[in-house]
Amino acid sequence: MDESNKKAQAGKLGFVGLVALTVSAMVGSGVFDLPKNMSQVAGVNGQLLAWITTGIGIWFIAETFVILSDVKPDLTAGLYKYGEQGFGAFTGFFTAWGYFVCECAANAAYAVLTMSTLDYFFPGLFTGGNNWPSVIGATILTWGLTALVLRGVEVSSTVQKYATAIMLAVVVVFVVTVAAHFNLHTFTTNANATQAIASRGDKPMGSIWHQLMSTMMVTLWLFGGVEGAVVMSGKARDVKQVPKATITGFIMCMVMYTLVGMLSLGVYSYGHLAKLTSPSTAYILTNLWHSTIGRDVITVALLFAVFASWISWIQMLAELPQHAAAEDGSFPKAFAKVSKNNVPSFSVIVATLVIQVIIVIAHFDLNAYQMLLTVVGTMTVPPYLISEMYLMKISRKKGEFAEGSKHSPKKALIIAGLAFAYTLVMAIAAGPRYIAIAFIVYALGIPIYIVARKQHNKVTFTKKELVFAIIIVLVAIYGVYALIAG
Repeated sequence: MDESNKKAQAGKLGFVGLVALTVSAMVGSGVFDLPKNMSQVAGVNGQLLAWITTGIGIWFIAETFVILSDVKPDLTAGLYKYGEQGFGAFTGFFTAWGYFVCECAANAAYAVLTMSTLDYFFPGLFTGGNNWPSVIGATILTWGLTALVLRGVEVSSTVQKYATAIMLAVVVVFVVTVAAHFNLHTFTTNANATQAIASRGDKPMGSIWHQLMSTMMVTLWLFGGVEGAVVMSGKARDVKQVPKATITGFIMCMVMYTLVGMLSLGVYSYGHLAKLTSPSTAYILTNLWHSTIGRDVITVALLFAVFASWISWIQMLAELPQHAAAEDGSFPKAFAKVSKNNVPSFSVIVATLVIQVIIVIAHFDLNAYQMLLTVVGTMTVPPYLISEMYLMKISRKKGEFAEGSKHSPKKALIIAGLAFAYTLVMAIAAGPRYIAIAFIVYALGIPIYIVARKQHNKVTFTKKELVFAIIIVLVAIYGVYALIAG
């Protein structure tokens, strides 16, 4: 291997790097407030059913990306290419643009949470994570992490791996602690969450079905990023490791989430967990250790987790528009620019500017973090649906699956169909109002697409794409009405 090839390989992600990226993209801050978030909408049996359902549903989604990356290894950047290859340039843009803004909102959410968490060390200075000192602090952190990513995948991936390892170590400590204090009576009392028990803080949570549906937006946020290795496959040393990294990351997060959520219910009732201050794991550990050290440990681990996830999303959000601009003319030409460190520098800078705008907007929302989680959750639905539809499409065509492929078209069609059904259920759980509001963002991207197509001297819309664009605008208009109407 010559020197240039060695350098190129050094700047790519190995198996551990891909797994770290996938895990950090999924975990973020979610695991540290999981006991509270789940207990606000469901009791023991509702949560147990939610984890079983989620495990199966997200596995179908993960397996969809695994099959696509196996069958179509040449389609690096994943979601964008699946939309473009399957349904045309505008659908590819629709996927990439939605994912791009979604990831920007995710990073803005991390910025808000980081500043809110730092308020623990500087009481009153960063209240809510979205006051003006928080906006300034979040701005400094955002541009600092952007500078780190611009240094190249190898540098940012190294930081990410260490941060992810520290976060996982703290989660293990938490799980061991709550397992040691687990009480079966606490766990089984009022398991269906149908009774009001004042001593436990329990209140009726409705039917099991209602509880299950209410957990959907929580779990959708928790597993957003399961496609991380697929999106970054263009940076992988060996594309064949992408499917393994995807499944490994999914299993690690599934086990982690289930243990953190369910074991906590054996220590405190769902009523008590629901009323804890965020991040709830910090207060659980503090109470069980009878020391504020528990709070300190979780707070520091949360910051490491957020930074690791932050880096993952900045890396990922630069990939889709860069490929779209460089290969197919769906984004303006400037997005194709790559720095000497092989980083889509223009994409990263634009993304950071969008994050900056969202951070400032969040200042005017009292529930900034929750608002951003809702935006991210709803905007992941359309890109997932398009990828699942693409797998269903190629599964019905002859010659799309190579001879001797370990995936049969029939199996792929079934998995894609089930993943599609589960994603639709998540969309229903999110509610048509939030989906319509998300389409406002999609509609705002249409002028960018028109500019890009003119720059590349390509037809702007086919007849079918024009109809699709009109539908997006109409849904967005309803979204504006829903937003104003509240």
